[in-house]
Amino acid sequence: MIYKLLVLMLIAHILGDFYFQTDKIASEKDNSLNGVIIHAIEYTFSVFLMMLPVINSNILILILYMSLLHFIIDILKFFLLKKKIIKKTGMLFVCDQLLHITSIFILAYIMACNNIKFSHFQIIRNICDAFEINSFYVAKWVLAILILHIPSNILIQNLLSGYRPKKENSNFIEFDNKAGRKIGTIERLIMLMFISMNQYAAMGLVLTAKSIARYDKITKDEKFAEYYLLGTLISTACVVICKMLILR
Repeated sequence: MIYKLLVLMLIAHILGDFYFQTDKIASEKDNSLNGVIIHAIEYTFSVFLMMLPVINSNILILILYMSLLHFIIDILKFFLLKKKIIKKTGMLFVCDQLLHITSIFILAYIMACNNIKFSHFQIIRNICDAFEINSFYVAKWVLAILILHIPSNILIQNLLSGYRPKKENSNFIEFDNKAGRKIGTIERLIMLMFISMNQYAAMGLVLTAKSIARYDKITKDEKFAEYYLLGTLISTACVVICKMLILR
């Protein structure tokens, strides 16, 4: 029961913190208190939307606490950045997400310890039964796919910010970033499918195809080669972790 609840809570968090949040709000919440409040409202709405299929009085309390803890962490980060106690770095993003996920784990654990249960609406049960679908299995795949898209791209971008080779053409950099993110997402999804089918050798084909496209730059630019290798390793690690922890 705790694992099922945890998956739903994590999907709600990923949607609220990455997919429903615009770039403008993401920028404003680090520089403006209004940005933090707007994000908190948007996050609460996304959590409520995700929990709607299993809603009851206990889940409503969970939504309240989950949103409140998220707001507390964000407001704390805002004041620490404003006072210049911490700096906006790649590791700050990692620590911020670890705090959010830890708070979600704690809430799920408390719910489980108090034996608080939830159930799907009857209509959802009927749909799943009609198509012989395991709703929890689908939810785990949804969570894995959501993680491997925007969150993984942002994680890699933050961790590699200090290693990125400099280019003179800023327009090319922007295009390269967008293309690289799309390629990275497709690469991770294909690798996840191969791992799920136990086709581990096929993963090498994906990495080889990616390397061929960048072969000229890899062989001629040592800094880019290091940057490329780090990005590939982190991207692969994201896939492996998703498979081990979510699609187990």
